[in-house]
Amino acid sequence: MVVTIKNSGKTYDITVNEQDNGFVLKQKIQEQTLIPPERQKILVKGGKLNDDTILSTLDFSKPIMVLGTPDKLSAPVEKPKFLEDLGSGDGSVIKVDNNPVGIPNYGNTCYLNSSLQMLFQIEDLRKLLNEFKGTDNLTLSLKSLFQQMENKQGTVNVAVFLTIFRSLYPQFAEQRNGVFSQQDAEEAFSQILTTLKRNLKIDDLFRIEFKTTTKCLEEAGDSTNNDSISDVKYELEDSFKLNCHIDIKTNFLRDGILGGLTETISKHNSALNRDSEYQVSKAITRLPKFLVVHFIRFFWRRDINKKSKILRKVQFPFELDLSDMLDESVKEEKNKNRDLIRKVEKDNLDLKRDFKKAKIEATEDAELKIASIKSKFQDDLKSAIPGVDFETTTENPSSVYELNAVITHMGASADGGHYKAYVKDPNDLEGQNWWLFNDDKVSSVSREKIETLSGGGESDSALLLIYKGLGL
Repeated sequence: MVVTIKNSGKTYDITVNEQDNGFVLKQKIQEQTLIPPERQKILVKGGKLNDDTILSTLDFSKPIMVLGTPDKLSAPVEKPKFLEDLGSGDGSVIKVDNNPVGIPNYGNTCYLNSSLQMLFQIEDLRKLLNEFKGTDNLTLSLKSLFQQMENKQGTVNVAVFLTIFRSLYPQFAEQRNGVFSQQDAEEAFSQILTTLKRNLKIDDLFRIEFKTTTKCLEEAGDSTNNDSISDVKYELEDSFKLNCHIDIKTNFLRDGILGGLTETISKHNSALNRDSEYQVSKAITRLPKFLVVHFIRFFWRRDINKKSKILRKVQFPFELDLSDMLDESVKEEKNKNRDLIRKVEKDNLDLKRDFKKAKIEATEDAELKIASIKSKFQDDLKSAIPGVDFETTTENPSSVYELNAVITHMGASADGGHYKAYVKDPNDLEGQNWWLFNDDKVSSVSREKIETLSGGGESDSALLLIYKGLGL
């Protein structure tokens, strides 16, 4: 029979005999993934795969998940040596843990480090990079960099990527008094995405589509040609982020986003033969799997010839519902799916609570339990909304997003200060634990810390957010 396995974003079909035991399957998995049997953590329907389990007694109708660290040795040796057993060369033992790794600062490169950490947490992007076979130097160097971060072996070397990045985008190579200048993290993030869009099929992961309505605000009675004045023009456009505009009335993220979806412009009206005011309003017709939101905190001050920062406090939610920004053509379906997904979440709450009460440490059993809970949740979603493939879709089937990552800026000016990245721990089922990336320093922070990043002074203020579709 054929057993389909999933590992690190790849799928393998393995042929076995029905009377083979679990250890035989583990050996064949090693041939495909280089993960030794003793490191393999295998999730099958009904529980853990033991070495003596007869395969015909298990359900392999669906792909099974395989976790574990592959053996990086290029050739077999008589006695396999694992990372846990290797020394550092001075008699000490290399520490191995599941914590993510940081990126060294090469001199005012915190803007780039935080952008890279935010991109790295997008698993779909890492998968596309691993499959990239092209020749683009920036994409290849990013692929190599992310592989270093995945392997967690030694210090991450970002020098090659940084050199290529600065050669392609000279603004990031600017120097003052022989020192590389501080740059804008949002601009670095966007430039990297621009390159990746040319080489990888990532557009659909981030693309937001709008229906734009342009309507003249003149009263129809101002002219005998009433129809021409009141003409309404409809267009379609897209973007790869939502902007949160900040003014003296902006207190919440929703306020700033809604403010950016409606504007008044002046343009020529042929019926009046003069300029007239028009209202341009946007309604969302497509929501991507990953939603990027940019706080427009920096603006150019002509009097001092530099970018200044809006320090106003603007609160943002952990769960963002964009229902009231949707076009009527998609709103009903998105809201229906939203309610179905929330019902599935509610039905699975007991599993999360039981796991928390058990206080399982970070062990093999804990990883399997987390994977099992996530797998059941996905199965329930498929049953509730059979028209959506939650594993492959690049569009958010509902109107709701969950916060996944934040880039913050500390300071009063874009030309100075310091950038950090905060990323939600994917292994925390309740979303209480987050990782703080302060260049090469990585630490664990609580959900309460994220709530303090809304600004209001020169301390850490959210600049860029990434939300992920609910249930995806």
